[in-house]
Amino acid sequence: MDTIERLPYDQRPANRDLSHLDGEYGWPLVGKTLDMFRNPHEMFARHYEKYGAISRISITGNKCVLLLHPDYVQRVLLDREKNFSIKKGWESVMAEFFEGGLVMRDFEEHRLHRGIMQTSFKPDAMREYVTRIQSIVKHAVERWALQDTFLFYEEVKRLLLDIAFDVFCWVDDSEMTVKTMNKAFTDMMEGALGIVRLKIPGLLYHRGLRGRQYLKGFFMGLIEEKRASADRDVFAHFCRAKTEDGSYYDDEDIADHMVFLMLAAHDTTTSAATMAAYYLCNDDDLQARLAEDVACSDQPFSYEAFFHEMKEMVGVFYETLRMHPPVSMFLRRTIRECEFDGVRVPADTMVCVPGAYIHRLEEFWRDPNTFDPTRFSEEVNEHRNHNFMWIPFGGGAHKCIGMHFARLLFMQTFAEMVGNYRMEFAKRDYFPAKLQYFPFSKPVDSLPMKLVPRS
Repeated sequence: MDTIERLPYDQRPANRDLSHLDGEYGWPLVGKTLDMFRNPHEMFARHYEKYGAISRISITGNKCVLLLHPDYVQRVLLDREKNFSIKKGWESVMAEFFEGGLVMRDFEEHRLHRGIMQTSFKPDAMREYVTRIQSIVKHAVERWALQDTFLFYEEVKRLLLDIAFDVFCWVDDSEMTVKTMNKAFTDMMEGALGIVRLKIPGLLYHRGLRGRQYLKGFFMGLIEEKRASADRDVFAHFCRAKTEDGSYYDDEDIADHMVFLMLAAHDTTTSAATMAAYYLCNDDDLQARLAEDVACSDQPFSYEAFFHEMKEMVGVFYETLRMHPPVSMFLRRTIRECEFDGVRVPADTMVCVPGAYIHRLEEFWRDPNTFDPTRFSEEVNEHRNHNFMWIPFGGGAHKCIGMHFARLLFMQTFAEMVGNYRMEFAKRDYFPAKLQYFPFSKPVDSLPMKLVPRS
């Protein structure tokens, strides 16, 4: 035991003895994972009602301490004690898929690598993106409107990947390249959730690893060309960046960061846009108010319009992220023993903070299961009741660096749609539809809908 304790924290095995805590692990091997995949809100709600804000649970193959209160969220995500490792939290689930990405780096190493990436998301860089994004969005929405019906999830995923290519990795984004990349990203995310983690052809896990291998190879093959180019995209910037000793960053590190960045830049916002479209198609009055919001903004839209105007649309964005955050839970692992309200959490213990459920705690949100963008209006500001009751982008050192970029993509897409068209379901009596929650929220049939020109 003494020998294990002397090991560096990232080489120690996980503590699996949580017998001193109330809770339940569920089925052998899978624990509560399948219940969580089916409906995380219901599963965490049942656990909270039965065991309270601190309990034990087994999910994703890990025995965890489940923390269900904004105070606990704040402590874990801010991590002023430097006691909650994100690397060890996600390692068993994501290591083979996100190796080298920011989510797999702790503390000082994370700070250094984050600094390289953050430059691309500063306001001056974002202002440069606006015009390019507008042109791509406009052409895509016009194409959607020509179709009798279309699958919104599939189309917006393609749109946002096109934008990610343009902004972050300017290459020949031919139809075949984008289609192959899209499939690889989808395979990778689904593979990361595969319960049977064996490298056997046909299994989700195996397909996910192949997708990851393709993506990394794609970026590795372009590094020398990008480093020698005068391109100003994010990929080129990474390739030319140097460490403190004057050498280039390792090619594998660059490729790993690009895989993670391109995934985060399009897949997470795809889910938010799809769920917003789902609620908007069911509410003509809200669509009309958004159209007025858009009409009152100067066009072509500026960066300032998306961040200082269109308040109704901001409310829709925030409320969609409350109901369906892109990352439904945050996993960490303790380095040293600690306590939460007198409850002991041993060293090397997995902790789970499910943001998706924190966003629906009845103690903090009125009618938490109702889609209501007005809760984010200046008159209500419901999310201000606690700094960590609304956490779609996380918090602390690992807060999402692309959160403003996600807002820009979301608002540009919906400004173009609601400003010129009325959004309608393609099927009668569609709402409420059956939803899937992992890896990201969306209707199971990818939301068939249509755009009708405004008179």
